[in-house]
Amino acid sequence: MMDHRFRIIKDQERRDTMSRKATALFALAAFVLFSASCTTWRTKAVYTPDDYPGPNKKVLSVIKTSGELVEFSKEQPGRVRADAVVGAATVLQKMNVEIEGPFFSVKKRTDGTIYEVTDAKGQVHPVLLVLKEEPNRLTAQVRYPTTLGVSIPLSDLRSVQIKRIDVGKTALAIVGGYFLGGAALMLFLGLPR
Repeated sequence: MMDHRFRIIKDQERRDTMSRKATALFALAAFVLFSASCTTWRTKAVYTPDDYPGPNKKVLSVIKTSGELVEFSKEQPGRVRADAVVGAATVLQKMNVEIEGPFFSVKKRTDGTIYEVTDAKGQVHPVLLVLKEEPNRLTAQVRYPTTLGVSIPLSDLRSVQIKRIDVGKTALAIVGGYFLGGAALMLFLGLPR
C-alpha cells in the first residue's frame, strides 16, 4: 500500500517537472517568435515636414537631398532627436594615400583604369582615382568605410529607412504561438487531443 502511494507521488512530481519544462519551452519559443517577427525596416520618402519620422524612431539609413547615402548598423541604428537624425554612421571617406608595393593584385576596369589594389600585406584598397603610378608605389584617391558621429537635419532628408512594428506579423505570431504552445503542452503532458 505504501509503495503504491509513493509511486503516485513520484508520478505527480514527474508530471509537474514536465509541465514546468513545457511552460519554459513555450515561453522561450514565444519570445524568439515575437522578437523576430514583429518589426520591419520600411523606407519612407520625405517630401514635406509632415513626412518627417516621429521622435525617437530608429533609423537604418538616410538618403540626403544631395543624394548622399548615410547608413547606420542594425545593432546601433540612428535615432530621431528633436529636428535631426543622430548616431554613429558608416560612411565612405575619401582620402589620398600612398600604397606601397609590390602589389599582390591590381584590378582594372575595361577602360584600363585601376579600381582595386591589394598590397603586399594583403590589405585591399578601393581606388577611385590614380594620382601617380610608379613601379612599387601608387598614390591614389581611395574610399574607406569609417564610423563617424553624424547629425542630419530632418529638412535635409529625401528618404529614410525606419523601424516599425508590423501589426499583421505580430497578430500571426500571437495566434500561431498559442496554437503551437497548446500542441506542445498536449504532447508533453500526454493529454487527450
